[in-house]
Amino acid sequence: MAKKNESAFDRLLKKLTKATPIEQESSVKLDHDFDGIQELNNPLPPWWTAGFIITIIISVFYIFYYTVQGNDSQYDEFKREMAKAKTQVDAYKKAHNIVDANTVTLLTDKKALAEGKEIFLKNCAACHVADGGGLVGPNLTDNAWIYGCDIKDVFKVITNGTSKGMPPWKALGADKVQKVASYVLSLQGTKPAKPKAPQGKPCNKS
Repeated sequence: MAKKNESAFDRLLKKLTKATPIEQESSVKLDHDFDGIQELNNPLPPWWTAGFIITIIISVFYIFYYTVQGNDSQYDEFKREMAKAKTQVDAYKKAHNIVDANTVTLLTDKKALAEGKEIFLKNCAACHVADGGGLVGPNLTDNAWIYGCDIKDVFKVITNGTSKGMPPWKALGADKVQKVASYVLSLQGTKPAKPKAPQGKPCNKS
């Protein structure tokens, strides 16, 4: 009678677990217990056994594909995709004249330097003085540099600021930062009215 009233879900659950009914547990009870706790010798659920077998089959194909045949691993594919993406990003930046700390170059044309000077006078002169001789900030006209004298170094410093009080000027945009960085480097060797004492290490561009 109980079997007739058994739902389809109950029947499916029995097939998936193969658990012994409570009324038949005595038939699978092991002959040992611990502090009243008894152990049953129920078989492993079929779904678990099937999953285990599938895992083994997949592992065999995995070892053959990646180890025996020597195909690229997921890490190799990741590196290849990242390299491809970097190439695409670099091409996009070049096509749209977008610069960053890795692609920035020194500008020497008069128009760019004039724009750089305008940006410098508006944002940088308060600390470095209009002629670059230095006040709160260091002298930009001598050959001593704290963070490096390469265009990439100057670009990074202007973009990110420093731990010694200079704020980041990333908000200017990479194009303007490139121009002002190029203008800063054009000040080397000029004669400011009241030059500040050298700070940092001598610049070596060899």
